[in-house]
Amino acid sequence: MSKLQTEKPVIASIARTREKQNILLTTTEEYNADFLVKYKEVWSSCFSFTREQKLEPWAQIVAHGVPIPPFLGEGGSKLLKEEIETFNPIRTQGQPRWISSRAKRYDPQTRFGSIVFAVENEEKRQEILKQKEILIAGVATKVVKYLEVSPTTQCTSCQKFGHIGDRCSTRACRFCAAAHLSKDHSCSSCNTIGKPCEHTTPLCINCKEKHFATSKDCQSLKAAKLIYQ
Repeated sequence: MSKLQTEKPVIASIARTREKQNILLTTTEEYNADFLVKYKEVWSSCFSFTREQKLEPWAQIVAHGVPIPPFLGEGGSKLLKEEIETFNPIRTQGQPRWISSRAKRYDPQTRFGSIVFAVENEEKRQEILKQKEILIAGVATKVVKYLEVSPTTQCTSCQKFGHIGDRCSTRACRFCAAAHLSKDHSCSSCNTIGKPCEHTTPLCINCKEKHFATSKDCQSLKAAKLIYQ
């Protein structure tokens, strides 16, 4: 990069991917991929390659209601990828993965499950999400945005940690730990609905202490944070 007379180094590291088919150039903080593409003629002679491409994070999508039996066994993920790409205008990145556990997928009573697959960018994801459904094994499966879940993510339905509430069927109030949604919490004394009042006795469904389930002092939350570290 000396031809550009830059004041600071441009490249922080050079590495090959595991398959050794691609070369990964990482810039220093002062520069980015757009800078490298703009001045391609300066560094292109240093490597033998057919084309350059900015590394962008893949956008992930969840498909619910995917038929399980056709994709069980060895090669199931590869077959699932081919199915998605053959019957939908979609090019997946990598192979789809099941959200449902292996034990549940092999349960004869379980016919449908959920998968996560990735597409090249956010623009393509939005295009697919607008369709609301994609075809897999002859079944119209619902597609939604994939949400990252950490050990400290708290379910709004059951108040437990490590998952979200969009498909959780267990109910627990974050105020009193009763078996109902928090929005249905009510007080018979003052008719308050959906929020705590002076008559509410706080109780955490997780650690059983006298505080709301969303309290930062909850021992269950602190334990989940240790997993995340």
